[in-house]
Amino acid sequence: MADPRYDTLASVLCGYSLEVEAGDLVLVEGPLVARPLFVSMTREITRRGAHPLMRPRSEAIGTAVLERASDEQLAYISPIEDWEQDVPNKFLDIWAEENTRRLNGIPAGRQSIRRQARRPMIERFFERIARGESRWCGVTLPTEAQAQEAGMAYAEYEDFVFGAGHLNDPDPIAAWREISRRQAAVAERLAGVSTVRIVAEDTDLTVDVSGRTWLNADGHQNFPDGEVFTSPHEESTSGHIAFSFDCPYDGREATGVRLWFENGRVVREEATRGLEFLREMLDMDEGARRLGELAFGQNPEIQRATGSIAFDEKIGGTCHVALGMAFPEAGGTNVSALHWDMVCDLRDGGEVYADGELIAKDGTFR
Repeated sequence: MADPRYDTLASVLCGYSLEVEAGDLVLVEGPLVARPLFVSMTREITRRGAHPLMRPRSEAIGTAVLERASDEQLAYISPIEDWEQDVPNKFLDIWAEENTRRLNGIPAGRQSIRRQARRPMIERFFERIARGESRWCGVTLPTEAQAQEAGMAYAEYEDFVFGAGHLNDPDPIAAWREISRRQAAVAERLAGVSTVRIVAEDTDLTVDVSGRTWLNADGHQNFPDGEVFTSPHEESTSGHIAFSFDCPYDGREATGVRLWFENGRVVREEATRGLEFLREMLDMDEGARRLGELAFGQNPEIQRATGSIAFDEKIGGTCHVALGMAFPEAGGTNVSALHWDMVCDLRDGGEVYADGELIAKDGTFR
């Protein structure tokens, strides 16, 4: 019997995150393990008079392509893929990994070829969103593999994931509207600030955010959600930052990552594990060594690292930066096929300064 929380989740995603209306064409893509949500989303989309377009995929098939395809095949974009970026007006990506290490054996460079080839398509996709022509949301589901990564029993991890989304609340949508209101106050405090300085253990990073827009991530584009973010100026970041948790990306990860910036660019990088992969991603294109995002995690329901960036970047009391692609809606101009989020914990002695004024300490905004 399917968990009834999937029906609740589908209702929140359609009614709040995507605001699905009659006549919408809603593309839902994700792994086969997400079958319960595919079914619940089909029911809810249909109930609202919209049109569901379901795209379940196999992790094993995607891995086989990376293992066996030629460079030409890796770079190929089918007309169907192009159509699916340009025609639907609502998109849901389901993130649910059956094997969090499935790409560890893929030779260096092959993921970069695939990502580079899709870069124009991805840029076009986000331009549509920035113009208001379409809406997108990514949702994270519990799986056995991710529960193991988090060091939890599966039932415990399910409760953690659904709890982070307030799906057990009597009115989850009302709960997210209140979260939106609370985070809006933080975004308002940061609006108009020119320089943000992050100070924490082995970290002293200064970022120029003058003229940029701070956005309230309140469950409309990620679910569960909980952060405020912007895109900094591409050529002004300076200093160094150490990341508190593992840095997973696209089925692989780097651990113990430390970065040094000069004139907005990473000039030195270290990792205790996965250094070759880190450098492969940093050298993907010209924009990969520059920041595309600065953000502060605001979700009080998420208080521990789980190995899933979808949750770790939302931990209340943390900050994170993303290397690569910036957000045009925030005023960002950095272009890259990469967007890699990495988290720095501020809860034990961390400080945030806005134009020299202390505005947050130990992860709490004043």
